Amino acid sequence: MERSEDRDDGLPADRDGAVARIDVALGRLRRSMIRRGLGRRVLDELGLAIEPALVEVVDVIDEAGRGEADGVSVATVAERLVVDPSQASRLVAEAVRAGFVERLASQADGRRSLLELTDSGRELIAATRKAKRRLLRGQMDDWSDADVAAFADLLARFSAIARG
Repeated sequence: MERSEDRDDGLPADRDGAVARIDVALGRLRRSMIRRGLGRRVLDELGLAIEPALVEVVDVIDEAGRGEADGVSVATVAERLVVDPSQASRLVAEAVRAGFVERLASQADGRRSLLELTDSGRELIAATRKAKRRLLRGQMDDWSDADVAAFADLLARFSAIARG
């Protein structure tokens, strides 16, 4: 089998090489996400001494709250964070203790608790998203507007792999 010219990183420059480079980049991103590298950098920049996991909980509740007709529950948090319900319950309890989230009784089913962001939770998510986007923009300062738009479109399309 004939290979196209190799790149300086040792990977072939053809489609298989491109897929291999994507795999390497995704591995780097995955390891960073496990360490919560970007989240930690954002929190440090903002001077917030909280765990990145709390921001993830607040982010999930904010995002899910815009799309869940029945409200956001601990089960929703568990599903979206891909953690077991007991871990989600502990994370939500921490977010409640920190003052970012409040539990409310469901109007449809009083046995069910729903989660809503407090004003502090909304402020936290607004500040962290703003700081995160500033960091991301900084990483793309030398990219053209067309490259940034193309990357956004392609990444959104590719992220469909994460569904389901």
